[in-house]
Amino acid sequence: MYPFWALRGNGLWEVGEIEGLALTSGGRRPTLAALNEADPLAGLPEDDFKLLSQDAEVAAWIAGSVLLRFFNPLPPGLLATVGLEQLLAGRIDTSLRPRVGEPFSNRDTIADAYGGNRVLGITPLADSILTAYSDDKGPYADKQIEGTDFIAYTGDGLSGDQHMRGGNKSMLLYQAEQRALRYWHKPHRGQWAFESWAVIVECHRRWGRGEDGKMRREFAWVLAPVASPLRHTWPQHVLDALAEDDGLVHDHTINAPLDETEGAEVLSDLDRYRQLAAAAGRTASRRTQRSRRTEVDRYFRSPAAREAVIIRSGGTCENPTCLGHSTERTDAGAPILEVDHVNDLGRGGADIPEIMIALCPNCHALKTRGSDRRRLTAALLRTARQRHQAFCDGTF
Repeated sequence: MYPFWALRGNGLWEVGEIEGLALTSGGRRPTLAALNEADPLAGLPEDDFKLLSQDAEVAAWIAGSVLLRFFNPLPPGLLATVGLEQLLAGRIDTSLRPRVGEPFSNRDTIADAYGGNRVLGITPLADSILTAYSDDKGPYADKQIEGTDFIAYTGDGLSGDQHMRGGNKSMLLYQAEQRALRYWHKPHRGQWAFESWAVIVECHRRWGRGEDGKMRREFAWVLAPVASPLRHTWPQHVLDALAEDDGLVHDHTINAPLDETEGAEVLSDLDRYRQLAAAAGRTASRRTQRSRRTEVDRYFRSPAAREAVIIRSGGTCENPTCLGHSTERTDAGAPILEVDHVNDLGRGGADIPEIMIALCPNCHALKTRGSDRRRLTAALLRTARQRHQAFCDGTF
C-alpha cells in the first residue's frame, strides 16, 4: 500500500476513506496497521483511468515503461498474471516513447515532451531511464570507434579531472546491471534525435582536454548500440562483449602522468612530448601479442602515444607534401587530425610516436587508399622518425 500512498502525493493515485487514520513519519503517511484496518478503496484518478482505458497506445507506453524499469528481464508469465498479455505481447519496446529517430530542435523541447534535465549530458528522462547526449559542436570527443559500431562516449564533467559521481556513477551502475540506456545525438547544424538504445560494454580512463583547454583525466564509456532495451534482441557480438567485460575502469593515465594542476610545474611541449613518448614505450614493451578486443583495444591503446603525436604536430598535418586543409579546426577548436600508425598495428606496428604520424583526413585517405600509398608510407615513416628524434633532442 505504501507505494500507492507515495503516488497519491503526486496526484497519480487516489485513496478514499482516509479521515481519522493514525499517521506516522511526522504525519506523512498512515501506519500499516491503520491501513489494514480501514482497507480503503483506491485507484487511478477518473481522468487518468478514462485515458488509459480509451487509448491503448498510451496504456502500452505507461505499462511498458514500468516493466522496463522494474521487471527487466521480464519474468515468465508476468504479463498474463497482471492482465497485460494482450496489450503488450510483442510490443513492450516498440510502445515506448520517445521512439528511435524522433527529432527535436533543442534540449528544451525534449524536456517539455518527456521530462528530464535540460542541460546535463548524462541524465534520465521522466521515466527514469538514463539518457546520454552527444553534441558534435560540444567540447567532448565522442566518436564511433573505427571498424566497429561501438561509440566512445566521454563521461560527465566539463573541466578538471572527472570523478565517479553524478552521471558517471549512473553510467557505472548501468554497466554493472547491463541495462540499456538511450543515446541521443546532434550532428553539426542538425537536430537532436534519439539515435539508438545502447549498453555499456567497457569503461576506460584516459587523458583528454577539458572545456578550459587543459589536460585532464576523463572517463570514456564504450557504448554498443542495440535495437531495443530487451536483452533477447541484442546481437551476439554485443552479448559476447558484455560477457568479456570485467566491470573495471581500465586506466590509461597511470603510466603517463601529465600533472597540470594548480601549483604543479608547467611543462614545455618538448618536455611533455618526451614524458609521453617514454610512457608509450613502457606500455608497448609490455604488449607481446594482439588483444582479443581488436578494434576497441586499438582505439584505446597507448593514449600517451597519440597525445604525444598531437603535441608534436602543433595542430598541423605532418605530411610535408600536404595539399589539403592542414590547419582546419572543429567547432570545439580541436585540430581535424587523425593519428595514424605508419606501420599498421595489424602488421606489427607498435604504439610508439616514432612510427606514428598526425594526418589530415585527406592525407590519411591517400596513405590508406591512394595509388601512390607505398611511396607516401615510406616518406611518412622517415618524417615521423625525424620529427620524433628532433623533439627528443630538443632541436625541433
